[in-house]
Amino acid sequence: MRRQAKVMSGESAAMERDESQESQKLERVLLEKRWKERRARRFFRYISLTYTLFFLIDPILSHRRDAWIALAIAYPIFLLSFVVAAETRGRTRWIAYTVLFAVGYVYMPFNSSASGLFVYPVAMLPFILKKPRKALVAMGAQVSGMFLEMAIFGLNRWAVCVGVFFVVVITLTNLYYAEQERSNAKLKLANEEIEHLATVAERERIARDLHDLLGHTLTVIALKSELAGKLITSDPNAAASEIAEIQQTSRKALAEVREAVLGYRSQGLSAEVDRARKALATADIKLICDGLPNELPIAEETVLCLAVRESVTNIMRHSEATEVWMQFRFRDGRLHVTVADNGKGGVKEEGSGLRGMRERVEALGGRLSIQSEVGTQLTIDLPQGAATA
Repeated sequence: MRRQAKVMSGESAAMERDESQESQKLERVLLEKRWKERRARRFFRYISLTYTLFFLIDPILSHRRDAWIALAIAYPIFLLSFVVAAETRGRTRWIAYTVLFAVGYVYMPFNSSASGLFVYPVAMLPFILKKPRKALVAMGAQVSGMFLEMAIFGLNRWAVCVGVFFVVVITLTNLYYAEQERSNAKLKLANEEIEHLATVAERERIARDLHDLLGHTLTVIALKSELAGKLITSDPNAAASEIAEIQQTSRKALAEVREAVLGYRSQGLSAEVDRARKALATADIKLICDGLPNELPIAEETVLCLAVRESVTNIMRHSEATEVWMQFRFRDGRLHVTVADNGKGGVKEEGSGLRGMRERVEALGGRLSIQSEVGTQLTIDLPQGAATA
């Protein structure tokens, strides 16, 4: 009994360890994706500063010393305020925004080519203000202020109108992207809530299944053990018969638990492919699947589920692919599975995940091969056995 309990405990621990490792891998992939997105936003944010080269037009054409002095004073203040507004949060950020707006209004009369100063603060506001209406009000106030300043100081009408055009276009464009980001964030929260509820429901199902599976069996074992203990002195033959039945019942229970554990590790190949499709979609990768089997033996289905999971994780982490193809074919009494992508390829050595996949496939009498010259193609060849297409 102790040995059987240790086996059951070991299988349960292995299942939890595999699930934990897969969860950690997916979390690392998502973190890497978010970090790349942040780096991309930061890159484009600072590359937009190249447009400040237009601020030099007026000082160069006017040949006035005071124009260069005004630029030397205003530009460092603008640059510092821009960086602070982009990299900080809370009160400090709003102070930086106020300075950005003020620099635009103060410096514009000295340099008509610097109307772009008004673009930078309103371009970032849609991503900070939660309500689009506030960003539109800020844009309207900015445009009104620009026209008012043009009327008061007699500024170049063409330069001001160009600035107004870019303020309106960039603000509206960023409003669209900001709303899209918020919608994606809400969708992500909703998906996380659904996953949490599904996890809770799955735990409750496992608890019910284990109760139904082991409750009766363990009760029988306990009663027969008690009876054997009473009979061991008065009727040794009857006690031996009871002990034999206990061994038979415990072996049957162990087999049922093993089958249940395999079922818990995989909810089916179809469900695993659906999860793969959703995971790849988060990385903007399209999955095309063909010939998915309707039914497979538990052992083969579990191995293929783990193989699909490991392949998708590797594709998301390393491949830089945009499309993935999965194909399942029964041919000559064997099941042939292909997972291919159009990424950069270049797999030179197998990591622990691929080695574990190969060991599981070979344990079922199958073969696994990898080609990675152009993209990466993983091929699994398993004996068909009791599988049906």
